[in-house]
Amino acid sequence: MFPSAIWRPLVVSFTIAVILVYSWIGKIARPPGPDVATWPNQDISSQPNTLQPIPRKIWQLWIGRPIPEDVQRSIKSWTDKNPSHAHTVLDDQDGREFVRQHYSHDPYVMNTYLELGESILRLDYLRYLVMAAHGGIYTDTDTTAVRPIDSWLDGHSDKSVGAMIGLEFDMLQNTELPSGIFMPLQFCQWSFASSAHHPLMNRVVQAVTRELHDLALTTGVSLSELRPRNNQDVLFATGPVRWSREIFAYLSYITGTEMTHRNFTGITEPVLVGDVLILPIKAFAVGMRSSGGGVDIVNETLALHGFRGSWKMRGGQMPKGLDMGDKGGKRRRGNEGAGEEQGKWKEEDAG
Repeated sequence: MFPSAIWRPLVVSFTIAVILVYSWIGKIARPPGPDVATWPNQDISSQPNTLQPIPRKIWQLWIGRPIPEDVQRSIKSWTDKNPSHAHTVLDDQDGREFVRQHYSHDPYVMNTYLELGESILRLDYLRYLVMAAHGGIYTDTDTTAVRPIDSWLDGHSDKSVGAMIGLEFDMLQNTELPSGIFMPLQFCQWSFASSAHHPLMNRVVQAVTRELHDLALTTGVSLSELRPRNNQDVLFATGPVRWSREIFAYLSYITGTEMTHRNFTGITEPVLVGDVLILPIKAFAVGMRSSGGGVDIVNETLALHGFRGSWKMRGGQMPKGLDMGDKGGKRRRGNEGAGEEQGKWKEEDAG
């Protein structure tokens, strides 16, 4: 047996060495991502918001040929309704320059975006990158503004709201999910708002970055060669399923309790969780009749979605069971611009 004067320092040294090794392994095993130091380290569900207010900026994206007139009218509606907001439409080259400028401090994220070859993956990814870096309101180019953005807070103070997110789909009392839907409640990804560097957006950027690399690894290709094999690849890697999962995870984190679809199903007015304002289905998803969205513009309607969905692999049909359309209501046609060749990607008109 070694004297205690000898073995005790040895044990301490060995313990320190093990800790350092594990720390080093953790750093090399975990790919670098957005700085998560801004994540709250306590339950902020009942605490005043210490984040920045949502800036008066509107962001939209367009990748493809010149913007059609109907889309230009939709884009103009946002400036008309919100003349005091800065309004920026980024094309593909703008997006690449934006990422180089704002993510040069994080080469892993920057290079992930710049190497992506598939336009729909870039569109999804870029909206998160823009909102994480700048904040404001993101909205697809086939959306039309109905109410001024200043009214979206619905009486809440701008100092208490760091993000605004609407429902996209709500299963309600139905027993089966429609085709193309994978969660009993999904959050809207075509229109949402957040403050700059909001911890939810940091989380989403980190998760999507990881998912893109995992998808490339699973399919055995590089990011530049990565092509979705089906709609599900998009939905789960960068689209509304990934988006919704990260929102539920973040809300669970800040409240210290598991947040699921049961917390929000059937809501008819905004619900504030921490500094995230969850909006009812009629805010952004008029036309989702199976979810209670109806077809009429009502007081709760903030924006209309054209449901161009040009990226989806389908034969000019909305997914069965979603009840899109304008029958008996005052909303836009629900299937404009859908791809007409079954099983082929329609990448133009993306935005």
